[in-house]
Amino acid sequence: MALTSRLHLVGVFVLLVQVARFGFSSPVGSVRADACPFPNGSETAMHTYECADKMQITISAINVTDVNDKPMYPMDPKQAMILNLISYNHGQPITDNKVDVGLKQYQRSWTDNTCNWKEIPTLGLLDNIDGCDFAHNCPLASGPLQLKIQLDLSKFAAIINMLAAGKPYELEISMKNYNKGNVNHEEIACVVAQVHLI
Repeated sequence: MALTSRLHLVGVFVLLVQVARFGFSSPVGSVRADACPFPNGSETAMHTYECADKMQITISAINVTDVNDKPMYPMDPKQAMILNLISYNHGQPITDNKVDVGLKQYQRSWTDNTCNWKEIPTLGLLDNIDGCDFAHNCPLASGPLQLKIQLDLSKFAAIINMLAAGKPYELEISMKNYNKGNVNHEEIACVVAQVHLI
């Protein structure tokens, strides 16, 4: 293949990677693609909700602190943090689980100039995370749960480093039952968190 053809293919590949990573700029006036306001008050406080009804584990409150127990918001994913959860296990104890995390950014559409959540591809890096190993909180007993989960997201630096600071992001966290003998691996918890990252 000629050198110019190779260079052209490399240029097209780089363009596609940039479009996938950052999206298109808005062609409408001077409005930029990243000019969307924070939705649901998430600029100053985390906005959370459960993404499904009748889950085995329900979550009623979430807050984030640094390792010195000082509130951390906006969140800095490059620092260790503690996730404090008030939740309830309506079923059997969970001794093993896997977690999938979906990631979106709130962006202005280049086609109609509206703000929408746009999925950020993670190439499977945030799928089937061993919840017990990562959060160090197993077993999850039946009944009320007050969980203090220490999070070190440095394992996910490849994803964190591509996120723009000062932008609204949405994480959809889905937990599946991997107890011994369970072959269905049903979803047992699902929560969405809209956050401000710095």
